[in-house]
Amino acid sequence: MSGTTVIFGADGYIGWPLALHLGTTCDEKVVLVDNFITRQLVSSVRSDSLVPIRSMKQRLEVYRRFTGKDILIFEAADARDPDQVDSVIRRYLPSTVVHLAQQRSAPFSMIDQDHALYTQLANTSTNLNIIYSMIRHVPRSHLLKMGSMGEYGTPGVEIKEGEVELNVKGRKSRVMFPRSPGSWYHISKVFDTYNVLFANKIFSLTSTDVMQGVVYGSRTEEIVDDALATRFDFDSIWGTVINKYVIQAVLLNKLLIYGKGRQKRGFLSLYDSINCLSLLVDNPPDSGRYRVVNQLDEVVDTVTLADLVRKIALEFGISVDMEQVPNPRVEAEDHYYEVESRILPSLGFRRRKSMEQVIREIFETVIAHRARAESMKELIYPTVSWRSSARVSQEFHLPSSFMFPFTPRQILDYYAAPEVDSKTKPELRVD
Repeated sequence: MSGTTVIFGADGYIGWPLALHLGTTCDEKVVLVDNFITRQLVSSVRSDSLVPIRSMKQRLEVYRRFTGKDILIFEAADARDPDQVDSVIRRYLPSTVVHLAQQRSAPFSMIDQDHALYTQLANTSTNLNIIYSMIRHVPRSHLLKMGSMGEYGTPGVEIKEGEVELNVKGRKSRVMFPRSPGSWYHISKVFDTYNVLFANKIFSLTSTDVMQGVVYGSRTEEIVDDALATRFDFDSIWGTVINKYVIQAVLLNKLLIYGKGRQKRGFLSLYDSINCLSLLVDNPPDSGRYRVVNQLDEVVDTVTLADLVRKIALEFGISVDMEQVPNPRVEAEDHYYEVESRILPSLGFRRRKSMEQVIREIFETVIAHRARAESMKELIYPTVSWRSSARVSQEFHLPSSFMFPFTPRQILDYYAAPEVDSKTKPELRVD
């Protein structure tokens, strides 16, 4: 890694482990930017991280104690505010900007109209704010933006990495592989993809657009103490499928299979997500180029995943059944799914641990925090229907204050709050 890296969204499930990895393995300055809104959004649906997570202030103190290094710097800023983004970019003039500062849950975006509006406004504005600030202050730096494999949908053909050739009546053209998003969240990610592509077209912004598969796991090599833990969401709104299956196995002794269970997706462990992002930070595209990277390790259907979780559960003395439930999503349940992924293997990507090894680690994490999970057990079952057309949900209220950017002072108050349970922390509000 050469030069300063700025990570927007550094408090998140992936953002914090990436910051910790770079802060441990590199010598250049890493600037962590966050407004801590994800902690509050999770609380708004009555959930919380299974693993208690410390305040950013505590995390950085423990990081310095374990590593003896002091290159991680926190900046209180809300990426929805163009002036706050501009201040960070102008001050640090980073060589790489990692953009993770977005609402990342498809079910959250489908709760009602307010949640859909929040998702699309927040995600589009953060992306555009970062793009414009980079163009003004660091036009030759590298933007590494987190996208989603969910942008593609399930097209029934191999998903190519980047462009494909279009042939219409004998005339040929190169175009971006088509998108077919399956939620308001995924549509916001498609907006981001085309905004970055357009910025590259008119400003030659050097960009990597990461189409990431479903991430699972609770650990990385650098998480060597509970105080360095990243968040672990397990409810039906914020959790990802493997993490949710392990919770269901431990608490319900059954796995909830949506519909037929033949939905295929690309997966990679948290270890490998951090490894891949680090490789992409270290190996940017040629200056002025836009590249798409399909970031996944293996393709598996949900019933196969359930069988694997059920087999590993037996090692922990847990007997598990399967229960088919109506699929709350609108999606193909039996489909072809293959993905081209050439760039990361060419950069040296190799799997850190097998899926089985990581699932065993998840079981250990869940069992260690079982009592905490029991307190939120009702959130395991699906609570959001894709076909809901509600203006405002009767069950999950989105505070109106969340629609506006937070000030740096508000963010700093939350940064130093000592509690590890976000439900007990003061809600961030607009003055």
